[in-house]
Amino acid sequence: MPAAETAARRPHAAPAAPAAPGAECAPWAACTPSALAHHGADCCTAARAWFLAMDRSMWRGHGGPGWIARRWPWGPSQWPLHWCDAVKAEELDCGAHAFMTLEAFRARGIRAVPVQLVQRQEAHHQAHWLGRWSGAGASSAWAGEGVAYHEACATLVDGRAEVWDSTVGAWLSPEHVRGVRSIAAVRIGGPEHAGETVAWRGLCVPMGVWITPPAPREG
Repeated sequence: MPAAETAARRPHAAPAAPAAPGAECAPWAACTPSALAHHGADCCTAARAWFLAMDRSMWRGHGGPGWIARRWPWGPSQWPLHWCDAVKAEELDCGAHAFMTLEAFRARGIRAVPVQLVQRQEAHHQAHWLGRWSGAGASSAWAGEGVAYHEACATLVDGRAEVWDSTVGAWLSPEHVRGVRSIAAVRIGGPEHAGETVAWRGLCVPMGVWITPPAPREG
């Protein structure tokens, strides 16, 4: 059962602290969310229709589309990436996972927006990632030393957000701020959502700007 369906919410929202200039998100602060391209031809139209039909067949009325990462394990993708090439790929990166998840949620009638994150990682992974991505002819600009850029997707219902990480097939918590894959910075939505605020498991998050989730209160 996804954590989002079982976790209790904190009774009071804690203020989200904006990421300061020069913080861990700085190398990726200007990045825009990934989006699959469309050739404007039958090849991509058919590929997208097949994907959405697959999601309809997999959906049980709740939860995120965990089947995406099972069908396309995480790995290098070359961008721009078109729908017709994405569905034929053996593996896909987090940007492709996130965009496909966005399309799936929207096709289900759920309001969804992109999510960008900077996550803390073990520094020794960087050399492996750089070699793997460069060997596949893909950009490794997402991989930093001890941190990594990541993409996910948020559902928005009645002013509440839930963040689905389609690469690991799990809902994320803003309280995960320590350790591997912890959240150093996050941005929910884009500039077009400026002025909106959502509650993410009790945390008030201004949309469209990078913020750093505060550490959970003790006790």
